[in-house]
Order: sequence, then C-alpha cells, then structure tokens
Amino acid sequence: MDNDDALALLDQIEADPGLLSRFADLIDTATGPIGRVVGSENEPAGSHRFCIWAADSAITLDVGHVVVAFSEEAAVVGVVDEPRRYSDLRSFLDDYYDRHLEEALAEEPPTQRPQILVFFVDVLATKHRRPDIDSHRPPVAGPVYFATPAAIEFALGTGDFSGVPVPALLHTNGNAARDEFGHERRDAAGELIFQRTPLWVDGDYLLGPEAGHANWTGQSGLATKTSHALFLTSAVFQKLAEQGQSVAALMFNVKGPDLLWLDKAADPEPHERAGYAAHGAKGLRPEDREAYAALGLDPRPFHPFRIFAPYKPGHDPDAKGAVVRLETDKRAGALNTLRERPAETAGVVYPVLWSLEPLLTTPHKVFDHGDLDDKLWGFIYELRQRGIASLDQLESLFAEIDDHFEDGSNGDQWRGHHKYTIYKARNRFRGLPEKFGGLLSKQMVEYGNLPKVDGPFENHELRVVDIANCNTNVQELIVSSVINRVWRMAEQSKLQVDKLIVFVDELNKYAPGGGQGALRDTLVDIAARGRHLNVVLFGAQQFRSKVDDEILGNCGTSLYGRVGDEELTNAAYRSLSETAKAELLGLPKGRLLIRHAHFRAPLFGTFPYPPTIAGMAGQRVFNDAATATIRAIPSASANGATPAPSGNGHGAVVPLSHPADGIFRVLQKLMGDRAPQKNEVRSYCDGIDPEVLTGIGFRIERAYAGGNGKTGSDPWRNAKQQVDKARGRS
Repeated sequence: MDNDDALALLDQIEADPGLLSRFADLIDTATGPIGRVVGSENEPAGSHRFCIWAADSAITLDVGHVVVAFSEEAAVVGVVDEPRRYSDLRSFLDDYYDRHLEEALAEEPPTQRPQILVFFVDVLATKHRRPDIDSHRPPVAGPVYFATPAAIEFALGTGDFSGVPVPALLHTNGNAARDEFGHERRDAAGELIFQRTPLWVDGDYLLGPEAGHANWTGQSGLATKTSHALFLTSAVFQKLAEQGQSVAALMFNVKGPDLLWLDKAADPEPHERAGYAAHGAKGLRPEDREAYAALGLDPRPFHPFRIFAPYKPGHDPDAKGAVVRLETDKRAGALNTLRERPAETAGVVYPVLWSLEPLLTTPHKVFDHGDLDDKLWGFIYELRQRGIASLDQLESLFAEIDDHFEDGSNGDQWRGHHKYTIYKARNRFRGLPEKFGGLLSKQMVEYGNLPKVDGPFENHELRVVDIANCNTNVQELIVSSVINRVWRMAEQSKLQVDKLIVFVDELNKYAPGGGQGALRDTLVDIAARGRHLNVVLFGAQQFRSKVDDEILGNCGTSLYGRVGDEELTNAAYRSLSETAKAELLGLPKGRLLIRHAHFRAPLFGTFPYPPTIAGMAGQRVFNDAATATIRAIPSASANGATPAPSGNGHGAVVPLSHPADGIFRVLQKLMGDRAPQKNEVRSYCDGIDPEVLTGIGFRIERAYAGGNGKTGSDPWRNAKQQVDKARGRS
C-alpha cells in the first residue's frame, strides 16, 4: 500500500463524513488530503499551534500556505510554518557510518531509511459547526487539506469586517487553480497555476475609526515599501469610491523623482509605447494585469495629482512692491523639482514660498538649539505679538530699534529686551534667507487662486511635496510645518475629504524612538488620535526598531519586506517565528509579510507593479529626453511585448509629450468628463510656441480655479480663443 492509499484509508476510517460535508466549501476536495495532524509527547497539538506531516505526493506544500484540519466538531484553518524533516537516526554519525564504505555518496542503499516531513501550523481561525459556538479545541489526528479561498477569507475575518474590504496583497496557496469545470489551470508552458486569494484588510481598522495606520519596514531598494504604499493607496481610493466616500493622500518625496510621475500610467497609451520602450520603461506584465483583475482593481494613475516644491535657492520671484504675487510667476524651471519640463508642469507643479510669519511659529525648527535661549524666545514672542510677518517688516522694526538706541537716553533696553539680545536676533534673522533659500521670501506672499501645499484637499487628490533636492533645514521645516497645518485642519474639520492618508518615508528620522521635537509629537498624536479625526499615517522606514514605540503600537497594519539580519535581532520582531524571520532575510521584491488587526498570524503575499510609471523611468520618458520626439519602433509582437528600437533611424517620428499637454491637464481638471480629448487639444495647439502654451494653461487655470469662471463659460473655448490670438500674432 503506497502513501496515498494509506491516507485515503485513514481518511475513510477517522474523518467524520458529515463534518467533511458540512465544511466542503473550506477544503480542496479535488486535490484531496495532503497530510495528517500529528501530536507527540513533546509536541502536542494546541489550540493555537499544531503539527502536520506531509504526504510524499504533497510536493507543493510549503511555508506560508493555508491548510484546514478538523477537531471533533469544527474546522481549523492555519498557516504553514517551520518545516522539519525527521528520520529514525539517533545522530548524524549513524548516517555517516552507514555510508562510510560506500564508493559513491549519491547512490541509494537497497533499504532506504524512512523520513517524514513535518510542518508547524499557526491557527488563523476555527469554525464550529454551530455558529453560536466559538471553538478553541485543538485538531484531532486526521487528514489535512489545502484551504479554499472561502476558508482563507473566513480565517482572516473578512465576513466580520465592519468597514469596506481593501485588497492589500495576493496570497498564493499550494493547490491548483481550477476552471469552471474543475480542471486544473496551466500556463502556456504547461506549468500548474496555483490558487490565489486576495488578502483583505478592514477599512475601519486601516483608516479608522476602530484602528488605523499602516507601517512598512525593509531595506532600501529591496523591500518595495514605496511601491506597495502606492498600490495600497490606489486600492483605498478605488474601494472608498465604490462606497461614495471621499479620500485624498499627502506624500513627501525624499528620493530623486520617485513620486513625481504618479499621474502617468504604468501601461502607456498607444502614442507613448515607443517612448516608453526607448527609455526602458516597463509596462505591466500579463501576471500584473491578472493580479489587478483578481483584486478587483483598475491599474489607473492618480488624478488629480499635484506636486508642490519650493524655489531653487536664488530663484524665488522678486516682489514688485511689498508683496510677491505667485500667480504672476510662470517660470516652471525655477522650482526645486526634477519635474521641470514646461509641458509637464502646467496644472501639476505649484510653488511653496513662505514669508517670515510661519517660521516664527516654529522657532525650534528655524534656529540652532544653542541660540534659542529664553531671551531670544522672548524677542520672537514680541515679534509675533506685534504682527511682524515678513523680513522686510522686521528690517523696518530693526531700523526703529536702532533709532531708539541712537538717542542715547534710552539705556540698553527696548521694551524689556537688551540690545545685545536684539543684535544677536538681527544677526540670526539675516542669515535665514541663505539657510532657507528658495523657501523664505523677504516680502509677504500672496498665492491668489493657486492651490497651497497646506490647503484643503480635493476628492482623490494625491498631493506630493517634493523636498528631495532641498537642504536638510528646508526639508525638516516643510515636513513639520505642513503636517502640523494639516493636523490642525483635521481638528477643525476643514480637510474637505472623509479620509486623508499622510505618507511619511524615513519615519525613523522624523519620529525616532526616544526622540523629542514638535514633529515627533505631532506624528505620535496622529497615531493616537488620527483615526478619530480621519487622518491616517502611512509610515515607512528601513529600521522599525528605531521608530517611536507609540507610533508602532497604534499601527493596525504592518508590512515587512526584506530585512537585514542586524535588524531582525531586535525585540521589535520578537512576535515573528524564526522561520518568518529567516524568510525576511531573502524576501524577493514584490513579496511582503503582512500583519493586520483581524489576523491571528501573519501571512505572506505578493502584489503587482504599481499602476503608475516608476519614477526614474518617468523622468527619462517625460522630462529628460533631449527632444520631445523619438523614432517610431516596430509594433508590438504577438505576445504583446514591444521590441527595442533598432537604431537605424527609420520610422515615423512619435511624440513623447506635447507642449499643449499642460493645457489638456488643466482642462481635464476643470471640466472633468466634458474636457476635450488630448489629441484634439494637441492638434489645435500645433505650431504655437511652447512658452506661449504654458502661459495659456496658467491663465486658464487661474481664471477658473475655485469656480471663478463666469456661469456658463467654457474653459476650452477660452483656451482656443487665446491660441487663435497667439497664432494671429505669430
């Protein structure tokens, strides 16, 4: 009798047919038993962990798979962990002596020693035959089956979700996926396609109010933290839209062009395919499209999408008078961002420029710790009380103070402040334009109808604050000021969206364990109270052990990519099994370990490429190309792949982008579905100077922003009139 026959016989003898029938939807009966529950004197089966031995034929069973066993009246669903292979050898020397005289170690002896493959299984959930009973009884010795998608969803508590289910990852089990006729599915190479099941997280425990926040840990460049954060943000946007809820996201770009092209699809439009291929931009793979379909998601880019960036040092606009009016500044290349091509900035990239006033509210971020003594604090408070809002106003005040001391009869004090304190303050304030170059204006700043980095949000808006090329002083000031301002809006119910996601990379830098500071305090406050005020913190870092414990303790969802061994030895990973830790050491890109408030044990899963073009590829395709055109390359082959350009110079010229694309984006934002097609806008604007088109897009946006256009007016008609005038002048 072989192993399979023995399993079948034991199944018939010991398994309750009525129990198998009752839970038939949870077990893969087509594949059949894959092993048996086993208990011993040293390893008894428990209600939270038990052991199984695997059948010789169960060669696909592996760590991370989900299986089902049975107690007396219940089905027990668990995730496979920690494999061990046993034999009857008392020591390694026994095998050595057995083979010592063998001439070839690879040859098998006439009598082979029996071996047994044993897995530990961590219980995810137990389903009793009666719905009113919550069973915790360990499984009995009996057959084990692969779990079906229904079993996995039950085990992860999907049926008990109080909020909208959001797909976070895709779990792959060891059993075959089957078609509607029950036949095993195979790919083009004849290989078995395995069963895949979405791993859902409860929206109420990801976005609040029950719990909230998500955190990613892993090595830079290997853990795909940002990629999955974008994927999950897209999933949240789409699933909340199905429920009629509004949502927006705020992200900080800290590395090159990582987050600057999130309005560009991973899969190019037909006219962009040649450009994508020529610059090495990989579209979605067939398996990615299948994954999106399985997760019920559409791989679309983000819209509306806005980037905010300060000016390059020395490039901030000069005031005509006492006020800088940013609406009149059309120099796209003046902003400190890598997305600077005029056709790609209109309707997307906006300035961040501050007067002195917001800096006076956060002096600990402006002045060195050694300078900020009680005397300087007192003088800063005096400036705030007097309503000083710009460096020009401050210089005028210093001139008045100089006159006060030049009189000679007023001693060494001005309004209770010693003159040396004032001289020190003047010296420090005069150094601020260099310290915060590109962010701090000497004059007052008016935005007019331009959107602000810390203003209310639109539904589905993804707002990126680009600080990648800024110095550390500017970075820390922008991050702390923007997050604090957004948090105050949340407390005042002025966000204008139902949910707001705030994504902070390098969280260990801004909220370190044991650290102090206003930003750290704000992030801790968001982690503690944000779920009640509809603000969710998505944080990522290389070293989870370096992040404040209060933030991690309030995080309802945690994800782990590849982690270094020096990090895994920290107590922050003590709840993970040794097998899970070992898996994290070599986890490939696109695969993560997830823990969620509803999950009793962590699970591994994968996710498809994000729905947007990668940052570096987007930079090459849409910004860094020497010209706006490349030579066309042959059409896609039969398998859907686009071949690389031959370099022979033949073929039609294909545009990567068009100077009128900025106008199109503005019209799309203002008109929605009524906006003209991109090709129509491009055709109408052909032959017009790109700088002129940039100016037209700027004026249209300014004229109609916030509903300022006249009732019944048409932005596209207005744009065409301006194009006609420009063509007539040329």
